[in-house]
Amino acid sequence: MNLVKHVFANRISRPIKIQFVSRDIPVENCIGNATYILDFLRYLRQAGCEIEYVLLNSSPHGRIPWYIIPPALAKLANVSAKNNLRIGHLLLRVNPLSDLLIELGRSLYDRLPKNLKNIYRSIRNKRKITPLYKTYVIPTQAWDALATPEEVNFASSRFVRFKPDVAIANYAFLGSILDSPALEETVLKVILTHDVRHQRFAHFQKLGLTCSESDWSWEQEATQLSKAQVLLAIQEEDAKLLKHMAPQSEVISMPKAAIVHYSKVKQVPGRCLFVGSGVDHNYYGLKWFLENVWLKVTQLIDGCSLHVCGTVCDFIQETFPNVRLLGRVDDLEPEYGAAEVCLVPLLAGSGLKIKLVEAMSHGRACVSTSVGVQGLHEVVGNAVFVADTPEDFAAAIHTVLTKKEKRQWMEEQAHRYAIAKLSPQAAYQPFVDSIHQYLQQVPSKA
Repeated sequence: MNLVKHVFANRISRPIKIQFVSRDIPVENCIGNATYILDFLRYLRQAGCEIEYVLLNSSPHGRIPWYIIPPALAKLANVSAKNNLRIGHLLLRVNPLSDLLIELGRSLYDRLPKNLKNIYRSIRNKRKITPLYKTYVIPTQAWDALATPEEVNFASSRFVRFKPDVAIANYAFLGSILDSPALEETVLKVILTHDVRHQRFAHFQKLGLTCSESDWSWEQEATQLSKAQVLLAIQEEDAKLLKHMAPQSEVISMPKAAIVHYSKVKQVPGRCLFVGSGVDHNYYGLKWFLENVWLKVTQLIDGCSLHVCGTVCDFIQETFPNVRLLGRVDDLEPEYGAAEVCLVPLLAGSGLKIKLVEAMSHGRACVSTSVGVQGLHEVVGNAVFVADTPEDFAAAIHTVLTKKEKRQWMEEQAHRYAIAKLSPQAAYQPFVDSIHQYLQQVPSKA
């Protein structure tokens, strides 16, 4: 990374100011898009940029009126949140006294003996007192809804104070943030897309699966994308489609980078691994695998086992033989080290499957569906076997687990691809170059 800083410093004589606007706080080892954001910001920070992270969510900790900024983000950026006062690494919601008293009351109520709770309920019902749990309600909206006037106003207030060189909206649905009159004409306007919204929704709909996304149309998404001068696509297939949707914008393919790991943990014979957060595509994919594939695998291979890591475990209620649901794991290194094969059994989705990138960065052979290798087709047949039926998926796992030489060759191919194509320099430097090219054309910003 010293090379990155050296290159950047030679071309721009002052820190470049980047403002990143989002509805979410990225937390390490929590969800793929958060890992992607932190990795991206880390590269920009190490390149000498000054970063402000503008949080549009006034309640990052739900009903609790305070929130501690995660250390990983705090090291990379100054964080400002709508309707919050920041004190060091603490965000405190403005006018939180009533919220604080309610939370304290709720906490005390939860600790009351059952008979006292019954007395409280009786008094509450007779006097028609509003239940404690209904006293505080967080305003809700679809997570991918267009930016509200309040969100735009807050972002504008931060633009005026920070005076960025580059403004980045996190996801296309926040594109209207970039229309703010508070942004100077010289500011480079960027959208980090993550995926193609309308394509993702259509894929879930075609399979008859529900998802957390709104019903985006091609036209609606294209309108938002057109507000940016630069679109950051997470993989090449998305990049081509985004260019078609917003031909006036520059589109840069910017995958999640991979830091190569060489584990010292001994592999466990027959160990399979699935890592995923509790989002819809992970749940549907894992459920399909457990119900349709895993029993076939156990019949083919004696002593095989499956470890499942991540918050997706919270949604699996059934039990399956030789399966351990570990929940969120802070350090995944030992799990990747012990695994002989990593699984990507996704049925729907778009963008880049960061779990596949991370598995290859650990030098692990993988078995995936066709959906799971979107944007990474070069690895098919090398680091990854692709199978879309339960029988083929189980057979592919059998091959990896029983053919040691084949598995070791796949592991080597995984590391080679990660080193050649997914290094931080390869992933993020093209965008850094684009910033330089732009600023060189804007004398007042150079």
